[in-house]
Amino acid sequence: MAQRMAQAAKLLIGVWIAGVAVAMFLVVPQYEGLGNAGRIIIMHVPTAWVSVLAFSVSALFSGLYLWRGQPKHDDYALAAAESGFLFTVLATITGAIFSQVVWGVYWNWDPRQTSIFVLLLIYAAMFALRSSIEDVARRRQLSAVYSLFAFVTMPFLIFVAPRISDSTLHPNCAFLQGSTCGGVELGVGTLGLLGDRKVELISLDRVGDVVTAKVEVTEPGMTSVTALSPTYDLASHTILNRPNFPGLRFRLVVEGVNLATNSVRLNIEAPGTGLIDNGRTLLTFLASIFGFTALFFWILNVRATLLGVEWALARREGARL
Repeated sequence: MAQRMAQAAKLLIGVWIAGVAVAMFLVVPQYEGLGNAGRIIIMHVPTAWVSVLAFSVSALFSGLYLWRGQPKHDDYALAAAESGFLFTVLATITGAIFSQVVWGVYWNWDPRQTSIFVLLLIYAAMFALRSSIEDVARRRQLSAVYSLFAFVTMPFLIFVAPRISDSTLHPNCAFLQGSTCGGVELGVGTLGLLGDRKVELISLDRVGDVVTAKVEVTEPGMTSVTALSPTYDLASHTILNRPNFPGLRFRLVVEGVNLATNSVRLNIEAPGTGLIDNGRTLLTFLASIFGFTALFFWILNVRATLLGVEWALARREGARL
């Protein structure tokens, strides 16, 4: 009975993810300004989410092993860490593909890319540690301790480090209905990203209380560069001129000016992206998250079971010798 349920679950997960892949192209509308390239968000974000979940599960089972000392907990901790590593690689690859489509380069050492790379190195070191220790009990104990320390770094590397610098070429706005953009603070000569467009502050000019920011906007795919000049009233703290991004309904605005640092906070106003019609994209996005989460738990159970069988066979072989 259990075997039949496992087979049914495997088939259901496969069909579900295949359906999500089909829906990406047949159900989800093109993202304005990116076309088909914007669809990769349906795969990129869920795989990144599952990697966080997997590393959290690994830490949980590592703690359970240190508490109770049961080998099965170490098996699940290792299986979860391996799955997390796999999904992190998938998230990195899909992100690199998006970067290539938009900016013409797979890797630009963006703060988020760099932090993910460091996270991969940390968990790769854990796998190397396990393979270098022959004593099983010592290997499991040290691996569990290492896993907990690795987990402590994970929130910083994924959620904190990428946000330390405002100057980044990683999208800071979600492509989903109702999402908001935090904007980006730029000094003269620095650049950042608003949605999928690179923006660089060229100069700041002040006439009375009105500040004009000259901003160069680079289109996705680096196809063209356009100069826009949003304005801001220092006296009333209000946004004045809101120029449109080339060919789009999105507008570039100055939300604040810091004269002491000669910088401004730029943001994007979107009067509705048109990305989600009747919630189709949102449903596909949620279905993708559910499908990849289910896939993770299936891989977790299969891999942990195999590790348990491998350990049982090794003990039996050792007993014979």
